[in-house]
Amino acid sequence: MKAIYLTFFLYLPLSLFAQSDQVYTQSYLDKSTRFAWFTYGGDLNFMTGGRTQLLSEGILQNTDFGHTLMPRLTIGGIHFWGHADFYVTFPLSFLTLQDVPQGLNSLEVYQGVETGARLYPLRLKPKRLSPFMGLSFRRIRFAQEPEGSRFENGVPNYGRFIYPLQFGLTYSTDRWHISASGYYNFQNTFDYYITPQAKADVELHPLSFNLSLLRYIDSDRHMRTEKAVESINDNYRTLREEGLLSAWFWGVGPSAALQRSKSPYLATNFPFFHDDYAASILPDLSLGRYFHKPDLSASLTYRTYGNTYEGFDNKIQTRRHSVGVESVKFLFNYLGFVPFLGPVLTYEHLRASVNQTVYTEQKLAAGITFGWDIRVTRTGSSLLRTNLRYYPNLHMNIEGERLMFDHLEFNFIQWVQFIGRKKALRR
Repeated sequence: MKAIYLTFFLYLPLSLFAQSDQVYTQSYLDKSTRFAWFTYGGDLNFMTGGRTQLLSEGILQNTDFGHTLMPRLTIGGIHFWGHADFYVTFPLSFLTLQDVPQGLNSLEVYQGVETGARLYPLRLKPKRLSPFMGLSFRRIRFAQEPEGSRFENGVPNYGRFIYPLQFGLTYSTDRWHISASGYYNFQNTFDYYITPQAKADVELHPLSFNLSLLRYIDSDRHMRTEKAVESINDNYRTLREEGLLSAWFWGVGPSAALQRSKSPYLATNFPFFHDDYAASILPDLSLGRYFHKPDLSASLTYRTYGNTYEGFDNKIQTRRHSVGVESVKFLFNYLGFVPFLGPVLTYEHLRASVNQTVYTEQKLAAGITFGWDIRVTRTGSSLLRTNLRYYPNLHMNIEGERLMFDHLEFNFIQWVQFIGRKKALRR
């Protein structure tokens, strides 16, 4: 709760300040439109295998397993004039190639949605080879099913949030970034329940490798010309005269809910689910009002996500519906990079089905919203937004124990459309 109080403390004085009306200059637009550009494409992620254990006549025996090859889709943005790459990748799990050792019906070594940052001391530039280092954040999931398994709901998953270090090289052409990289995962050992009572010692090889091909687009380059600068300033005056500098907006985009705390309820009643890391993809919807002079916004938000725990003849399903009011203050504008901060208050409907016994709870929850807009000018009819939300200690009670819902929600790209501006600027 201290973090929430601090947010309100910062938010109130910041909201008293307004950015003054500005006339956009060619110098400003030239610098700001070169600050960031959009990327999309794909990669191949190669994990180098590891070691697990199997029960043979009641004795644990070591068993090696081989590589996992997974194709992925990537979207991102190059920032700080080619010195930083912020991205998110989405695995195409149905195309995964996995080596399965003898003694197992199935083996899953899965790395989920990855969010990361790469730093380039030598900035990205066409016809240049640029080295980089970075850090990524992703969920890893592991499961193995032995031959002859007879459990109705299969076997449980082990999950973990990992932070592998990156290193590699990127070669740039006039349109493409081609990268070869390695990852070092120092969080590579864990215990995995192979029966409700017995655990195997699992070790993943720490090194994995990646090859990516990304198309990059400088979508704002048209704003650098003298004619474009004049048009942008005309748009500003048009929106001011039409009363649309402050405007209603809607936003939509995919978000990821990433587990922050483990659930005491699972530790007490289902220990083989306690290490099943909960992560979900969810829609992030908003409808609100942007206020130009104080440079802040207020909006209604809705998100929903759920998770399923299965294994050893047990099944637990969770679901969260969240409707709330959110207000954020835009803190400053660094050449089109505009961070914001603010509080969010939501009405939560939490549900859990435990082996077909249903539990529900409704409550209010307070959280923190942080993020940034890519906003070169305040005259656009749309923009791209990144949101992060956190609800400390959000949980529901089941039989005197807590089932946690305090996920970090990370909405990498949300499309925000200002209502009425496009029509006004066409006239």
